[in-house]
Amino acid sequence: MKKLGIIGGLGPMATAYFMRRIIELTDAATDQENIEMIIYNCPSIPDRTGYILGTSDESPLPKITELAHNLEHANVDYIAMPCITAHYFHDQLADSVFIPVSNGIKEAAQYLYEKGITKVGIMATDGTASMHLFDSVFKDYDITCVYPDEAGQKQVMSIIYDDVKAGKPVDMEKFFQVKSQLLEAGADIIILGCTELSIVKRDYEVGPKVLDIVDVLAADCVKKCAKPRPECDNLITR
Repeated sequence: MKKLGIIGGLGPMATAYFMRRIIELTDAATDQENIEMIIYNCPSIPDRTGYILGTSDESPLPKITELAHNLEHANVDYIAMPCITAHYFHDQLADSVFIPVSNGIKEAAQYLYEKGITKVGIMATDGTASMHLFDSVFKDYDITCVYPDEAGQKQVMSIIYDDVKAGKPVDMEKFFQVKSQLLEAGADIIILGCTELSIVKRDYEVGPKVLDIVDVLAADCVKKCAKPRPECDNLITR
């Protein structure tokens, strides 16, 4: 059994849900067969979207790297960061430690490629969308990404920041408007490309053809550290 290190707090509810999904996707009959985890729940890490878009000059990378070094000193075998916008810093983070760091975007691309998916709709933060974090990886798997129009992207950001991060009920009408727009644009499935949107799937019915990036990250961690349940290979909603 391997030990998992988690850089969390980006945001806190998504981190808690990530831990829950790891447990649910682990084929464990006893407490002892579950993955040992060390979790740094650090919500004080500067906002990732603000820094990427240039509205903040406070980089989250130094704190993220500090936590990774702490996990390395704690002898974890694998590191995960349940924040997709923070994957903007993935390569720098991975280069700063000797421990493998999960790449949720690459794992999602591999999963979709094996399923024969060639076009996906992305619901994510402005930072993730503007830097084309998914496109930069998915192109190597011949997967095309489509995004909401300007109004739709504002709705996605409102769900993430005004609803989930603020601890308020989610306006699901906005969610389904964006989902319909992406499907009409030819997307085979919709990727919830922000861990706050995973909370939407946790608490509300999102319908078929949805892949939650938290599920992808959790399944990857389970496969690397323990024995996965069959559900790890069936992550798209039906």
